[in-house]
Amino acid sequence: MNWIRKNLYLAAIPISMVLSTASMVSVEANSAGIFLGKQKAPILISQPFNPKRDVGKPESTTGGASRGGNSNCTQKGGDLVSLLPKDKLGLTLNERPTFYWHMSKSDVKTAEFLLLDDNEDVVYEKNLTLPQKPGIFAFTLPPEAPGLKVDKQYHWFLELNCASGADETVAVEGWVERTRPSLAVRMKLNRAEPKHHSKVYAGAGIWHEAINNVAQQRCANPNDSATTLYWNQLLTSVGLKEVISESLNNVCSN
Repeated sequence: MNWIRKNLYLAAIPISMVLSTASMVSVEANSAGIFLGKQKAPILISQPFNPKRDVGKPESTTGGASRGGNSNCTQKGGDLVSLLPKDKLGLTLNERPTFYWHMSKSDVKTAEFLLLDDNEDVVYEKNLTLPQKPGIFAFTLPPEAPGLKVDKQYHWFLELNCASGADETVAVEGWVERTRPSLAVRMKLNRAEPKHHSKVYAGAGIWHEAINNVAQQRCANPNDSATTLYWNQLLTSVGLKEVISESLNNVCSN
């Protein structure tokens, strides 16, 4: 993680971006006294991801690339890709969201996850055991990790633990921000069947719940063609078409 720590100062996110993002995606609604009774769920068509913001892309320091001249790490780990929207910022409603990645090889056994606050101070770090085969894997922040605060951006890294002494580092990064759902989103979630919640999240730009919900639907109904189709469309809509057919490794037990 030394390479990451040396470059953290390059990735500081301006407070103006945080405030701009928060103001556009967080709508405070006092629902006291409002009855959201059960109604007949609407028929929901397939919904691509729709980011609800108009801010600059966070500055990237790793970009999912390897650094250095030694190919040992790349040969062992292959391509490491974060499953995120194109701007690398994922919104969540959860204090402890689930993160998704794809790795094309499985020779590397562990990776280090690092979560930083908007001052680039370390909030949480964890050494992760990677799946034994290539594919998509997930990590949910555990109960002992500090919960994400509303309207604050966090910067995270995942770095493969390659052979000691290697000159090359393979790492990916991203940003996560916890927000509150608007009243309209809460009403749609209340009306929709649980299997359609991912469509509501995607339409509202809530990435982490959108991908996690449809992934869990795939776990529960692996042969359901509608769920598979929506998984494909969701990932394709954010430029991740190349991983739509990859296996879900630890996702169903995460």
